[in-house]
Amino acid sequence: MKKLAIMVIALALLTGFAVADRGINQTPETQGITTATTIDAVGNFASTTDVQWRITNDDDGLNGVPPLDQVGASYYASAYTEDSYSNGVGLIAYDKNMDVETSSQLAGQWNIDADKQLAFVGVDGARVYSDEYIMVDGVGVNGTARDAMLCVFAGDDTTQFPAYCNFAEAGSTIDMTVANVRTNSMDRFIVPSADTTVELEHDLAVTELITDLPSMGSASAFMNVLIMEAYGDMPTTLAERIEFGELTSVNGDITSFLKDMNYVSGMRR
Repeated sequence: MKKLAIMVIALALLTGFAVADRGINQTPETQGITTATTIDAVGNFASTTDVQWRITNDDDGLNGVPPLDQVGASYYASAYTEDSYSNGVGLIAYDKNMDVETSSQLAGQWNIDADKQLAFVGVDGARVYSDEYIMVDGVGVNGTARDAMLCVFAGDDTTQFPAYCNFAEAGSTIDMTVANVRTNSMDRFIVPSADTTVELEHDLAVTELITDLPSMGSASAFMNVLIMEAYGDMPTTLAERIEFGELTSVNGDITSFLKDMNYVSGMRR
């Protein structure tokens, strides 16, 4: 089988005490939001999801930041959006599972987790469009390693956990007359301690609808990361800045277009 387009990309960013999100603890009360959607139809469809999330452990709360005045305080924001629809009659198979969990999560678990599968065949030129986006933004004032980590080797009360300001986003877009698409979007930033990493991931897979019938149209996926970190000996001075950006797109008859994007940041990984 001829491969018209194959792309697999992975990103992991973290080195030592100069590049590290410490995440944030959960609030005393926690919530879970779960939805499951299945569509098997001939016609039109539309589906929209929007999550906006902000959390801080600063004593002044969300209405009091900026600035972060409390030593060791953190602020995190996360967002997820999906907008999918057809512009005419088509054969539609759409499945999506969405999970939002506000409690602390360990490695391999997620605060936002979205899994989508879309198959579509347009009638008389009808098209399907789907856009998906996820981001996590973390800011932390310098504090002590002992206050942030359970690991006994992290240091004592004099070991500084430096300040940081880190941002990661990823997403994908498809516009097709024939489509067989799967996406996964997830992030984790609410953690029991800084021993668990902050993570964001977005995966896109565009493949043949059936053997020898490729997906037809355009697809793209991107990731942007901005890291600004202090260092252990300079806990409030900018010591490192990393900018990363990548965009991959394909247009035509698509047999395989795979893109996996992952951002990981933490004191121990």
